[in-house]
Amino acid sequence: MKKAKIILFGNPILGQRAEDVRAFHKKLHGHIDTIAATLKETEQGAALAANQIALLKRITVIDYMDEYFEMINPEILSSSGTQTGYEGCLSFPGWSGRVTRAETVQVRFADRRGKERVIERSGPMARCLQHEIDHLNGVLFIDRMEDGFLFGDEKDTSLAVDDLRKMMAVSPEGVRPGP
Repeated sequence: MKKAKIILFGNPILGQRAEDVRAFHKKLHGHIDTIAATLKETEQGAALAANQIALLKRITVIDYMDEYFEMINPEILSSSGTQTGYEGCLSFPGWSGRVTRAETVQVRFADRRGKERVIERSGPMARCLQHEIDHLNGVLFIDRMEDGFLFGDEKDTSLAVDDLRKMMAVSPEGVRPGP
C-alpha cells in the first residue's frame, strides 16, 4: 500500500472543510488504503483524517482501542456529558493540549462500500471520533483548547498557541514546532 506524507499545522488545507464523498468506487478504496497505510506507519497514531494527507474528502481511518473504522462522511448525531483531557495530533507531532469534549457521541457514517452504520462510543474513543470529525470540518484541537498552551511530549516544554499561530503566518506550508 502507498503511504502519504502527513501535512503539518500551518498548512491551509487543515483549516478547510472536506467535501462529502458521493461515489463509492475503486478510487475511494485507494484513498482509504493510503490513509490506513499512512496511519499504520506512524508512531502512536490513533486515527488520520484525509485532509491530513492533503485530500479534501470526508474520510477518516481510526485504529484505536482495539477497534478499526473506515468512516466516510461521518457526522455526530448526538452527544452527552463532558470530559476534559489531553489530546495530540499527527499534524502537531510531539505536542498535546487540554480539550473538553462530549463524554458520549453517536456517529453515523458510511463504510467503503456505502453501507450506512451508526455507532455510539464513550470516553477515549468518543474523544477520538470528535477529533477526527473536527479535522474533516477544518477545526483543529487547538481551536478547542481549554488553555492557551501546547505541552511537549518528550521534554518539559510548553508553547503558547498564539505563538504557534504567528509561526504559521510565517510558514504557510506548515511548521514543526520545537522547544
